[in-house]
Amino acid sequence: MLAACKIKPDLEPVFQSIKQPQPISTPSTSTSSTTLAMTGETGDEEAEELISRLLDIHGKLESIGGELLKPGDEVDRLFVELVGLCIKTISEIVTNKVLNDPRIVSIFPSLHKLCSTAECHLESHWANYISGDLSSTSEEVFNRLLEFPYYANYTSLTRMELSALTSLLTPTCPPLLKFAFIGSGPLPLTSLCIYQTASSFTHPSHLTTVDIQVEVLNIDMNPAAISESRRLCELLCPSAGGMKFQCCPATAPELDLSAFDVVYLAALVGSTQAEKEDLLESVVGRMREGAYLVVRSAERLRRVLYAEFDPTSEKVLKCLDICLAVHPYNNVVNSVIVGKVKSKKLAEVH
Repeated sequence: MLAACKIKPDLEPVFQSIKQPQPISTPSTSTSSTTLAMTGETGDEEAEELISRLLDIHGKLESIGGELLKPGDEVDRLFVELVGLCIKTISEIVTNKVLNDPRIVSIFPSLHKLCSTAECHLESHWANYISGDLSSTSEEVFNRLLEFPYYANYTSLTRMELSALTSLLTPTCPPLLKFAFIGSGPLPLTSLCIYQTASSFTHPSHLTTVDIQVEVLNIDMNPAAISESRRLCELLCPSAGGMKFQCCPATAPELDLSAFDVVYLAALVGSTQAEKEDLLESVVGRMREGAYLVVRSAERLRRVLYAEFDPTSEKVLKCLDICLAVHPYNNVVNSVIVGKVKSKKLAEVH
């Protein structure tokens, strides 16, 4: 069954190799001031160049307009350039200069909205292209899936998240069987990756991988997104009985999350810290004690693309024990924050 649902051929084990960290050399007192001067003073020029390019890209995207930000040569080129700038590893000094510049701060809401709209158009376009028509075979659908330009990003992000979750399991923990993804969208690549990769999870109590039956519930408030994603999954893996779908808002009373081991909040769910906290409070209130909530966030220049999420706020810490945060420096865009749901009595005390 899983062969028909394979998302990436010959996926390496998540923990194929772990390198020991190398010692970090610290500059002596006599040279630290010189180093600071070099990075602090010359950082202005680098920051200004990045600011100029970001403002230029934003202006061009805004002139195209949200509803016209569909895949095409110009839109694709602008977003490739934008993502490339945001995942670039630069010094903390330069990063702060860029993110705190009033010109950049002023365009954050607009740029986040443009990115969100374009991402929805992108996923819908590719979901329909990958699905093809009813005569398409699973192999043909899979081959078209591999053409998706951000395919490697999604698979790397999901494996990073599953690795983070695995690190939290102890030998006495049951395996993670039931996942829910809130904001799954029309192209549920994360859910498909979870379905395939988590089904051969390496559990701490076993020396080898254990095949388990995983269930993934895809949740989205957009009926078209649910329809497109369901069609894609049926064509890609017709025997994937573990892929479920539900069309409703994250705050819907009928959304029962009490049976799930892991619940995901997509990066586009909630556009501000306040919105994310309100959604988180509603979602966690329907989860069981000890279940994990995975929240996608953004760090450094990646905050240009997605809203940052602060897991240390009073409202968040009232209902979650924050376990870890992972911030990538490679081609992966999103950070991942994992929290464990507190007991309801303990949450009430706080």
